Amino acid sequence: MSQLLVHVDYLDEAILAASVQIEALMAPFAAEIERLDTIRVNRRTAEVLIAETGADMSRFPTAKHLVSWAGLCPGNNESAGKRMAGTARKGTAG
Repeated sequence: MSQLLVHVDYLDEAILAASVQIEALMAPFAAEIERLDTIRVNRRTAEVLIAETGADMSRFPTAKHLVSWAGLCPGNNESAGKRMAGTARKGTAG
């Protein structure tokens, strides 16, 4: 049990060190994070969004393009008047 507790303490320290590093790297994007907070996105989600897309949204002509790039919009499949179920892309598990 004591070995497990030591390991948990190590993991807590590693998480803290990573969080400090992430905070330092995100400092230049404080305004963007604050803007994302206005739509009730928590800080970690805002950091991930900025890390994945960058802070410059001008490369996406519309919000729909961003959502499509992120794989969050389901497909719209229709054939011979029948609507088939669309699915969104699977995200990463990590």
